[in-house]
Amino acid sequence: MIENHFAQQLKLKRSEAAFTQQELADKLHVSRKTISSWETGRNRPDIDSLTQLAAIYHISLDELTGNLDESATTTFDKTKYAKHPATIITIMIVVIFVERITQLSTSRGFLWVDFLFMFAIGLRLLVSRYGRRLINSQIPFLTGEVAFGVLAFISGWFNLSAMGAGLNITCYVIGLIVLIDAAIQIKRLVRVHR
Repeated sequence: MIENHFAQQLKLKRSEAAFTQQELADKLHVSRKTISSWETGRNRPDIDSLTQLAAIYHISLDELTGNLDESATTTFDKTKYAKHPATIITIMIVVIFVERITQLSTSRGFLWVDFLFMFAIGLRLLVSRYGRRLINSQIPFLTGEVAFGVLAFISGWFNLSAMGAGLNITCYVIGLIVLIDAAIQIKRLVRVHR
């Protein structure tokens, strides 16, 4: 039963990361059949392979092996925040979209809002599971998030006369929220790498 649970855990983590068996095998420099044998429970990965798997999936070794106890809870919680940016960015996309279609503004004001909307969609794609496959680091996302926050905040100020009050306030609030979120994530990232 434990063997079967571990094999299912390996398969689940691979599918959550959106890797095929072949893609994962290429990353680990093993054959696809080796990955298959791990996921069916015929064989178990060695400690080096487990360490590499945990790094690829951005999770702790304890989470990968299913050995979560009181001491591993802190590590587990640190991995949860990786999904947080997607939620914040998704909310920002919805808010920008709703404000875009409900507020009155000049064409220059709408142009800025459209730019921010497209920028937010690009950030959301970066934190999607496909984007995380291409970029293994949070640095590009955090850089983009800071740039988005600064642009949103500044666009409200520079387009004071071009945007309606609703769009101005939206830009200020979105910029502030995204900058606070970026600061929190940078702080977490620094703490994890100490």
